[in-house]
Order: sequence, then structure tokens, then C-alpha cells
Amino acid sequence: MNRFIKSIGGFSLGPMLGAVIAFITVPIITYFISPEEYGKASMFILAQSTISTVVYLGMDQAFVREFNLFKDNLHKLLINAMLIPMCMVIVSSCLIFLFATKVSNILFGNSNELLAVYALALLLPFMIIEQFALLKIRMEEKGLTYSFFTILLKVVILILTVLLLFKYEASFRSVVYAAALAEIINGFILYFFVLYGYPIKFSLFDRDLQITMLKFGLPLVPAFAIGWILTSMDKVMLRTMCTYEELGLYSAAFKIVSILSVLQTCFTLYWTPVAYRWYEENKENRQFERVAWIVALLMTIMCMGVLIFKDVVAIILGPSFKEAISIFPFLLLYPVLYTISETTGLGIGFKRKTTYTIVISVISGGTNVALNWIMIPVFGGIGAAIATGMSYVAFFWGRTLISNHLWYKMNILPFVGVTLVVISNCIAHTFLKGYTPYIISAVSIIVICMVLVCLNRKYEVLKKLKNGEFFG
Repeated sequence: MNRFIKSIGGFSLGPMLGAVIAFITVPIITYFISPEEYGKASMFILAQSTISTVVYLGMDQAFVREFNLFKDNLHKLLINAMLIPMCMVIVSSCLIFLFATKVSNILFGNSNELLAVYALALLLPFMIIEQFALLKIRMEEKGLTYSFFTILLKVVILILTVLLLFKYEASFRSVVYAAALAEIINGFILYFFVLYGYPIKFSLFDRDLQITMLKFGLPLVPAFAIGWILTSMDKVMLRTMCTYEELGLYSAAFKIVSILSVLQTCFTLYWTPVAYRWYEENKENRQFERVAWIVALLMTIMCMGVLIFKDVVAIILGPSFKEAISIFPFLLLYPVLYTISETTGLGIGFKRKTTYTIVISVISGGTNVALNWIMIPVFGGIGAAIATGMSYVAFFWGRTLISNHLWYKMNILPFVGVTLVVISNCIAHTFLKGYTPYIISAVSIIVICMVLVCLNRKYEVLKKLKNGEFFG
């Protein structure tokens, strides 16, 4: 157990410190550049994430799947896993170079930002190196090493961003060049420290192994593509329907909210193995339900607390990004409901019915596109935030109801209450002025705390946590 906790702690260190560094980086950027410039920088990051959705063809996931079978011949697995993604990024980079003016126009609204486009093309091969090097470290369960390299990338981005903003120019170009240079530097470092001992050898290429890996990986691509719709379509539609300024305000608000998702990452790292162990040990189903209730209530309190102190976000982002405050509330539904769904959607994994994840992704992705189409022309960035938030409501209820159908039927009434409380608070903080939204959130926190006290009295949660019995 101690080894397990140390491993979890090692892997959690990277996301937690990475979130702190990101929390420092965002206000530095927003202090120096305008929302319009930030919007252009966000398009560069969006382009990188879009390309990464396609080029791997699921080979990174196949590498994870086959890792334990090839521990004695890892060199062969790495070469075969990286071949197709590397070929894909080389082709992608060549196409970007070839159509640089068109890519520049799509991303930045003019055809003159060729250097930024070339930076995108150059970083792609290093993105592949970074991904497989980190996967190797992760599969070897070297938590601290994994965290070190993930933190290193954030630190390099921060240093380069500050240097370029001070010494080069206060524009999106500095942000873009810093991101590209950091990716290239990190790729070089990871290659020499992790992959240097695995040179390319044509004798190791195995067509049958590649076909086996593609058979595993390719079916995952549609799910990744649908997931991309859920996380990126808001920015794409803002780019086409609104100004770069509106996109910049939205992206800054989303960046702050995504930092909070580190809670979900750390919780999942700990909770998922515990949940599967409980299931194998035939732990009482009510115990899963109690955890779900407590997590739901705690995440709701966190949401209310962040909303009460949302004006701090305006101070962090700076005066130019003050309007992001009205965009911020609905985006909180993303980390809150995603984290709760990790406790209510367990039945899908327990019953090995992972194909349902595609159904859930289609429902939530479709909700996202439809609501963005309706909301953005009317409300701009606020509309995109509403669409994103409500798509995660669909995601949460999709996971919860399907899990209930496949496995244990949890009492959903508490989760209905939590959903309504969170949505009503988001509406209040988005559209109401004065002290009213703050009073609503304060009352919500008091009521939820009273419920938590009642649960603690009934199930002795604090006592069991203190004695190590609750997750025992």
C-alpha cells in the first residue's frame, strides 16, 4: 500500500505543480497581450491538439496495451509504435510548409504569419518523441521522473514566454514561439535521457506487429475525434462566428478553469485503482454510492467557493480580460461534473462495456455543437461557455445512467439536486448583478455543509478516513 501511495504521489506531483506554473503563466501572458492576441495564440494551441488527435492513429494507446508483453524487447515495440505516427507528422509538416499562407490565414486571420506556421510544422516530430518517451516512463511506473519532465515543459514555456514578451514583442507571436521552442527543447531532452538507447534499426520493423497495433488503435480514433469535438469545437465556432477578442476572453477563462481539472486528475489517479479493487473484493455497492455522494457534495462546495471568489479571476487576468468573468461560471461544470462522473460511471468499466463511451461522446459532442450553433450568435463567449457546460451535464448523465443500467442502480436524486444547484448558481453568476449571486452561493454552501455533517454522523466518514478504513 505504501508503494502504491508513493507511486500515486509521484504521478500527482506533475499535474499539481504544472497547474501552479500554469496559474503563474496565464496572468503574465494576459498582462502583456490583448484578448485579440490571446485568441490568436489559442488557435495555434488548438491546431497542435487537433493534429495530435489524428496523427497517432491510436498507436500510443497500442504501445500502452502491448508494453507488458514486450518488456524484454521494448526496443522493437518502440520502433514499431513510433513509425506510423512519425510518418504522419512528417507528411503533416510538409503539407503545412506547402500551404503555409492558407494555414496562416485560417489560424491568424491573415497570410503573413508564416514564421508561426513554420514553428507549428517544426514542433510536430518532437511532440511524437515527447509522447512516447513519457508513455515509456509512465508504464515503467517512474512517477517522480514522469512528473519531472512534465513540470520541465511548463517551466521552459514560462521562462521562454517571459523572455520573449520582454525582449521580443508583446504579441501572440511570443506566446507561439515560446510554446514551439519549449516543445522542441523538451523533445530533445527526452530523446537523450529516455529514447537515446533505442536507435532506429530496420531489422526491428515488424509488419505483423504494426497491423496488430493498428487493429487495437484505429478503432479508438473515432472516440478521440468525438472527444476533440467536446473539448475544441467551442473555440472553432467562436473563431468562425465571433472576433479574436471574444475567442481570447473565452480561452483565458477556459485556461483558468482547466487548471482546476488537476483535482480530477489527482482524484482519478487514486480512486480508479481503489474502485477496481473494491469491485474485485465484492465490496458492498452502497460504499461506492457513499463515495459518489461525498465527492459530489465536496465538488459542489468547491464550485460555489470559486464562484464566490470569481472576481479574483479578473484581478489575475488583468483589466483587459475583465469581461472573462461573465464567461467563467458555466465552464466550471467541466471539472466539477467530470470528477463526479468518475464515481458514478464505474459500471461501464466494471462490466467491460467501453463501447458505450462512444455513445456518451456522441451525445455530449452533439449537444456541444448544437448549443454552440444556437448560443454563440446570441451570447458570444458566454454562449460557448453555456454550450460547453451543458455538454458536460449531458456527459455526466450519460455516464451515470448507462452505469446504472449496466451495474448497480445508485439513487440518482442526490445527483439531480447537485446538478440543479450547480447550474442555478452558474446562471446566477452569469446573468445576475449585485450581491444576489453571492448570497445564492453562500446559502448553497451552508445547506451542503449541513448535508455533509449528517452523512458524517450516519457513516462516520471522518473517523474512517482518519483510521484508513474508508478506502481500505
